[in-house]
Amino acid sequence: MHHLKGHDMEWQDSLREAISGVQARTKAARLRLVMPEIEQRLVDGARLFDIVEALNANGLPITVATLKSYLYRFRKTRREHLPDSNERIPMPAERSERARSADELPPSALQIGEGAAATSVLLRHINTVRCLRMLRRGATFSRADLARELNLTRATIGHAVKELIDSGLVVESAARLDDGRPGRPGAGIRLDPQGAYAIGIDVSSISLTAVLVDLNMRIVYRIVEPVEPASKTPDSAIDQIGRLPGRIVAAAGIDPTRLQGVCVSIPGLVDRSGRVVVAPFLGWRDVPLKQRLSLRDDLPWPISICNDAVAFANAECAMADEREAQNMLLMLLAEGLGGAIVQSGRIIEGAHGYAGELGHMVMGCGPDAVGTQTFELLAGYERFRAFLPRNRSYADGLQWLAKEGRRAATKELEQAFDAWAKVLATGMLNLIYLLDPDRIVLGGPLSVLFPHVEAKVENLLSAHLLHGFEPPPITVTRFGADGAAIGAASIVHDRLFALPRLARA
Repeated sequence: MHHLKGHDMEWQDSLREAISGVQARTKAARLRLVMPEIEQRLVDGARLFDIVEALNANGLPITVATLKSYLYRFRKTRREHLPDSNERIPMPAERSERARSADELPPSALQIGEGAAATSVLLRHINTVRCLRMLRRGATFSRADLARELNLTRATIGHAVKELIDSGLVVESAARLDDGRPGRPGAGIRLDPQGAYAIGIDVSSISLTAVLVDLNMRIVYRIVEPVEPASKTPDSAIDQIGRLPGRIVAAAGIDPTRLQGVCVSIPGLVDRSGRVVVAPFLGWRDVPLKQRLSLRDDLPWPISICNDAVAFANAECAMADEREAQNMLLMLLAEGLGGAIVQSGRIIEGAHGYAGELGHMVMGCGPDAVGTQTFELLAGYERFRAFLPRNRSYADGLQWLAKEGRRAATKELEQAFDAWAKVLATGMLNLIYLLDPDRIVLGGPLSVLFPHVEAKVENLLSAHLLHGFEPPPITVTRFGADGAAIGAASIVHDRLFALPRLARA
């Protein structure tokens, strides 16, 4: 351990006293109880590495990565209980009116001081994230390229790139880039795919799909398993979900400290605290899923919860060309039917975070139709259940129906496709009038059947849209049935690439 004197010894003694007062509890509970003391030590100038050594020396074994995860959760929980809980970074003029709390910057940013020093840290963090965002889509740049593209000095870019290399997020390529300008070619800078990982888990009433993706959003490991019979209850389902990340990390053989977090997508309403308000196909109501998973000792990583269609939309936005991702309607065709709306490149949340629940649109006359004639009841799995092989999962069965089932198509199957096309076209007509999207993207297991009705749907839209409206292009996602799981993982990665929001006084 580093040689510590004076003030350093004082904070070590204080930390030791805090630990000794909670010895009888579990490791996770002990850590949560000493987090305020650890936070104060960091504010006083202690190094994270020294705090980890002190914790280990006093009977609380922990790694730097695990402590960072606990700090992230502690700060976020504290922020959520403040009167003004919006995640934002005040402008300099606002800092004179109230102190800037240590958790207003993302966890990767260094927290120091007030005034000019804090502004300098914020600007360095913003410049570093801007560099990272330039590299996001797999491109390779020289330092000079980055300086020109971002309109920053070479010295500023040099500091930002050094921070990214030190963090393991980017690497220098052996090849040097020659852009035709005078001078020696510069070394190429690119994302290190193994620099960070994320896990996305998609939950349905039938199966759990979990994917581990690298920093380039490539799937490194994938697990699909049926929902255990006991997991029909929230408690058992949460336990089955909670066991997956550790299994994936072990099976993939990755460094656990490189895992940035875990995001779980749910087919239902999810509020901003990570509570599942209602998930009809799961039979869940008011389940504090994020809180329950965050308390597990085998999940030391940051946990987030999202709606499955929002996750799918996030995957599309992350991988699509920026111009293509400006105004989209995304429809997730699964057990039910979910949706997400992208306008000006952003996923629209609505007042409570529930925007896009298009599956609950009533397709009949009168409110009584809500129980029998909603978009998802008419356009979901149920219409094709009788035509699927009994010995396969729904996703595999739909793949079979898309490829093999049509060869021996019956009159009943053709009628089912015809009725499905009419329902899809009717729902899309309403949504086109409301949203006027540039394009519609279909995802989810049921989307593999869309090519069989594509021509009919397009003809119906062209025949019935009001003059002046053009049917938008309708495409099927590149992600297949894993769109929601991949999208959930992309939400975790988005934190690395997110610029802080600036609030004006």
